[in-house]
Amino acid sequence: MSKSSTVRLRALAGVALAGPAAFAAIPALAQETDASGGLEEIVVTAQHREERMQDVPIAVAAVTANALRDNGVDTTRDLPQIVPSVQFTRSGASGLLFVRGVGTTNAAVGEEGANAVYIDGVYMADLGQTINNFNNIERIEVLKGPQGTLFGRNATGGLIHIITREPGDEWKLDGQLGYGNYDTINARAYVGGPITDKVGVDLALTKTHQSDGWGHNVTLDRKNKVQDFAGARSKLVIRPTDAVKLIIAGDYYENHDNLALGYQIDPGTIGSGGQIGGRTPTGQSLGWWDATLNDYPDTRQKIWGVSGTLEADLGFAKLTSISAYRKTTNRSSFDVDGGPLSLLKIDFVSGGKSIQQEVRLASTMPGPLSWQLGVFYLHNEATNDSNFSGLGFAPLLGQHIVADLKSDSYAAFAEATYAITPTTHLTGGIRYTKDKRDFDGGQANVTAAGEGALTKNPMTKLSYNKVTWRAALRQDITPDINVYLSANRGFKAGSYSLQSPLNSPYLPQTITAYEAGLKSELFDRKLRLNLSAYHYDIQDYQVRSAATAALGASVTLNAATVKVDGIDIDFEAAPTQHLRLFGGATILDSRYGKFGGAGATFQAPIIYPRVVGQTQATTCPANLAGTKNPGVFFPNGVAAGGYFTCFGDVSGLRTMNAPKFTASFGASYKIPVGETGQVRLSGLYSYNSGFVFEPDTIARQPRYSLVNGSIEYRPAEQFGFELWIRNAFNEKYSVQKISSGTGITQSAGAPRTYGVNLNFSF
Repeated sequence: MSKSSTVRLRALAGVALAGPAAFAAIPALAQETDASGGLEEIVVTAQHREERMQDVPIAVAAVTANALRDNGVDTTRDLPQIVPSVQFTRSGASGLLFVRGVGTTNAAVGEEGANAVYIDGVYMADLGQTINNFNNIERIEVLKGPQGTLFGRNATGGLIHIITREPGDEWKLDGQLGYGNYDTINARAYVGGPITDKVGVDLALTKTHQSDGWGHNVTLDRKNKVQDFAGARSKLVIRPTDAVKLIIAGDYYENHDNLALGYQIDPGTIGSGGQIGGRTPTGQSLGWWDATLNDYPDTRQKIWGVSGTLEADLGFAKLTSISAYRKTTNRSSFDVDGGPLSLLKIDFVSGGKSIQQEVRLASTMPGPLSWQLGVFYLHNEATNDSNFSGLGFAPLLGQHIVADLKSDSYAAFAEATYAITPTTHLTGGIRYTKDKRDFDGGQANVTAAGEGALTKNPMTKLSYNKVTWRAALRQDITPDINVYLSANRGFKAGSYSLQSPLNSPYLPQTITAYEAGLKSELFDRKLRLNLSAYHYDIQDYQVRSAATAALGASVTLNAATVKVDGIDIDFEAAPTQHLRLFGGATILDSRYGKFGGAGATFQAPIIYPRVVGQTQATTCPANLAGTKNPGVFFPNGVAAGGYFTCFGDVSGLRTMNAPKFTASFGASYKIPVGETGQVRLSGLYSYNSGFVFEPDTIARQPRYSLVNGSIEYRPAEQFGFELWIRNAFNEKYSVQKISSGTGITQSAGAPRTYGVNLNFSF
């Protein structure tokens, strides 16, 4: 570690370990309380075994099903509102997660992302599978920082683990029927219980149908931003003996929407052909969720999978085997330029399927030493068949792109924790990963005479070997307070961009993370306060860029280095039996250390003539940092619009989707009514200081805040009536901005939504 990195880490550690007294005045409340009114213990599986969250030397945010329900967080896109260190971007059929500023914005098929998503121990190898409508959730664990040993697979920034419910010893039926604005119907149901004393089964169903759009497409006179989602998940749990448990699970989802593809030209910019963002062709103002698209955008996804989990108590250790098969198909069509002219359209059919197998052995014997070891295998296949068309390709009619990528990943890992003393615990782990890629892809020009010959990428095979590791030291100060130090190495393999098959493959990304943390439970477990400070050194950071790709496509580049410094705060408290508060904050400084080959897009033109009669001229600076526009000049100031590309150095600029400050604060209060009834009041506030979408920092999201709330009356424990609202102040913000040769387009986040639910539980 460099001297400057050491200084930064010590400074951050000093803030994080300054002690709970500095934050004890913060009003915070737990998501759950025990019988005495204090905070209940939260048990997590962050280290592949059940442990108290407070004993794990990892920064973990655990969100229970009740906290999700009470605060209106029912999809992956809402998770950042309750976990500030997480950012989520939706791009087409893909969900892109950032944890502590680390992630990838390349949403093309075949990209796995820099933060791993697991559901019940099964890795989601396709980005479309990260878009989840929560239903039968027990809890969600967010592991912050690289998890390169026990999980390993592409967990360079962190990991999201969704744990679903299992059928219990008694039959359970609960659910929700709801109606909201935009003519939206929601229905959820869960039923589960024992068939025999050794066999249990459950079924969870989810349905959302939104008939009215968030906005209007004025060009096509059609609704913009609509969704139709349906899903089912089931588990069969068999316990033939007290020492053996077998879980057979399956899930199926269908999603039809244009929530992410209903683009409009970014307000304040000019697209090609003089199309002005935020306005109709006649100059009238557009609503934030309206569009002028000449082609109707559409995404149709089908996702399904099956898995089998075997757990066996061998006496000295627990054996766990997880086998899974998953498949995704996607048909999408969208108007990339965002305007009423037929400049750039993409139609594509993509898919992915994966097979995975993991076997773990974890010690169960008492003593100062605990250990576990395992092996992991993943085979993943991704296919892409895309047709690009529009006047932007003139004199061509367009391009046809086909690409297939097969990946095989093999890993072996081991980790052990030794209690040096009853209060001092040392953890060490190591993982060896071998990734192999087999690629076949190319593109062909399409003219009036037909499709030309396919030009293929001559580079077809990649292979990477990497050793990652982890070391952590935890010191218990009291039974309720401990501190820890850790160092971790994470790895994400290099690959190909299936939307730009002729580009060279990008290099692997590695991250070395240093962290210091404090975990505490105070005032008879009325307050839980956890802090962490961290520094990351990232090599060959994988960054999406449209500037170096074919028109409308994207490609992944490697920034030489990225430096990340940050502080996380998570707190919960239970000052009274009925009042619960919780929240957190993340302070983040994530910048490119060295990135000399980035492409930047600049608005064309500046509207004044440089020299009378001069044709278009551009001047590109060598250093793009802080440059707003190097200057594009047209004769007589004719605003033809569009963008042009400069290449230069963006070293020192902030990285993508890495806001300087994010925070959330939630509260829930229950008022007893009569002998069996109650009224529950819940609210959630989240703040984001703003961030950039691309390396050049030109496409930005300014600061914004979201407020959710709900009121539920339960005359009896079995049923209740709920009024809810999300984004109560109708905040206008973007979840995605993408630049191309035709301009910058933006996809708007959800507007104010509200409705009524009937909740039931038997």
